[in-house]
Amino acid sequence: MTVINNKQQQMIDFETSWYTLGGGSSREITEQFGLTDRDFFAQVDQLVDEAPPIGLSNSELLRMRQVIRRRLWMAR
Repeated sequence: MTVINNKQQQMIDFETSWYTLGGGSSREITEQFGLTDRDFFAQVDQLVDEAPPIGLSNSELLRMRQVIRRRLWMAR
């Protein structure tokens, strides 16, 4: 089991609340985490693989991963 720190948990919580809308806005990501879209979604992608959010069904988790990877692709 992977242990995550408070900031990492906040990032997962943020994306869990936003993935159904295509992910959080770039402005909010920068304001809350001080990261670019690319850096934020790269970190969240790794975190979701290592410590998937509790309470999401497999289909919800799949959708969240799709949003994260699409946002990574858009940030190239």
